[in-house]
Amino acid sequence: MVRKGLRKLSQMLNFGMDRILPDAVVLALILTMITFVMGIALTDSSPFDMVLYWGEGFWGFLSFSMQMTLIIATGYIVASAPAAKRFLVRLCKIPKNGVQGVIFVGVASAILGWISWGLGLVAGAILARSVALNLRKVDFKLYVAVAYTGAITTGLFGISGSEFLLVNTPGYFMEDLLGLIPLSETVFEPSLLIAQVLGLIIVVPLLAALIHTKAKDTPEMDQRILDRFLEQEEAARALKLNRKSKAEMTLAERIDNSPVTTLIIGAAGMIYVVYWFATRGMDLTLDVMNFTLLMLGIILHGTPRNLLTAAEEGVRSAFGVVLQFPFYAGIQGMMASSGLVAIIANAFADGSNERSFPFLCYFAMAIINFFIPSSGGIFMVAGPALGQAALDLGVEANKFLISFTAGETISNIIQPFWAIPLLGIAGLKMKDIMGYCIIFFVVLTLIFFGVWAIMW
Repeated sequence: MVRKGLRKLSQMLNFGMDRILPDAVVLALILTMITFVMGIALTDSSPFDMVLYWGEGFWGFLSFSMQMTLIIATGYIVASAPAAKRFLVRLCKIPKNGVQGVIFVGVASAILGWISWGLGLVAGAILARSVALNLRKVDFKLYVAVAYTGAITTGLFGISGSEFLLVNTPGYFMEDLLGLIPLSETVFEPSLLIAQVLGLIIVVPLLAALIHTKAKDTPEMDQRILDRFLEQEEAARALKLNRKSKAEMTLAERIDNSPVTTLIIGAAGMIYVVYWFATRGMDLTLDVMNFTLLMLGIILHGTPRNLLTAAEEGVRSAFGVVLQFPFYAGIQGMMASSGLVAIIANAFADGSNERSFPFLCYFAMAIINFFIPSSGGIFMVAGPALGQAALDLGVEANKFLISFTAGETISNIIQPFWAIPLLGIAGLKMKDIMGYCIIFFVVLTLIFFGVWAIMW
C-alpha cells in the first residue's frame, strides 16, 4: 500500500512538473525578472540600478563556469575510455534488477559525493547511465534523481564542502565574528553525520527502491534516451573499425594516432597529481579534480585522436553550463548589491530565538539559494547578517553554520543550477527528475529537523 502510494505520488509530481516546469534556461530568465522586480519593490534601488547590478555581476561565475564545463567534459572523457568502460561494466553488474540498481546508485553517489561533490556528480551520472545500460529495464529518471540527491547533498557536507573548509582557514572574511571552526565541529559533527547516514545512505535509497516499479513490472528505459547512449557507443566502435592502417596514414595522421605525446603528457600530469596529494593531503579542489580527470583521460585513450573524439562528445553535453551560469551570476549581482539578501535574512532572523533559529535559518537559505545557487558566494552575501543574528541569540557558531549550509545544500535538490553537469551526462532535463527530487527534498528536510530537535 505504501509502495503504491509513493509511486502514485511521484508519478503525479513528475507529470505535473513536466507540464508546468519550463526548460532550465527559461527558468533562469524568469528568476532574473523576478529578482529585478523584487529589488525595485523591496529596496531603494531604481530600475536602472538593478540593470547595473545585473550587468556588473553577469560574468561573476566565468571561471566557475569553465570549471563546471570541464567537469562534464573530463568526466565523459574518462568514462568513455575502453578501460574505464570495462571496469564500469563489471561494477554495474553488481545490481541484478532495477530496484537493486537504484539502491546501488544512490548509496555509491552519496559516498563519492562526501569525498568530493564534483566527483559525486560526475561518477553518479556515469554509474546511473552504466547500470541502466546494463539492466535496460529501469526507471532511468529515478536513477538520475537519486544520484543527484546523494552527490550534491553529501558533497557540500563532506570533506570538499567549501564553507566548512573556509571557516577552518585562518584569515577568512568572518573570522572576527565566528572565529575558526575546526572540521571536527562541522564535517565530523555527530548530528550532521547521523543525519547524512540516516537520510542519504538509508532512507533515500530505500525510498527510491519503494518508488521504483517491481522488477517484473518495469518496462525498458525510455527509447529516446537508450538510443542516444547506444548511438554514442556505436559511433565510438565505428571510429575504431574504420581507422586507417599505418601504411595509409599521412605523417600528420600518424602523429594524431601516436600514443607517444599522450603518454608523456599524461605521465607528467599524474606525477603532479601524486605530488599534490602527497604534500597537501586530501585537498581535492575543482581544479585538481579536473586536472586529474583530464590526465587520466589522456592516458586511458592512448592517442590524441581518440581523446579529441571523446572530448567533442563530452563538451557537447555542457552547453547548459555555458548558457545558464552567467544569468545566475547576474541574479547574484542584483541580490547582493540591492540588499535583497539582507532583507530576506533579517526577516527570518527577527522572529526567531535560540531554539528556533536553526530551523528558520534553514528556510531562509533555501529561499535565497534558489536565486544565488553558489555555495561560496551565498555565504559571502548572507553569512554576515545571519551569523551576527545567530550569535546575538546565543546560537553556537558551528550550529549556525550547519543550519546555514543545510538550507542551501538540501534545497539544491530542487535547484537546476547544480544538476546541469549531471543532467548533461545523463541526457535529461531538470523537469524529468523534479518530481522525485521534491519528494527527496521534503524527506531529507524532515530527517534533518528531527535530528536537530533531538540532538541540539
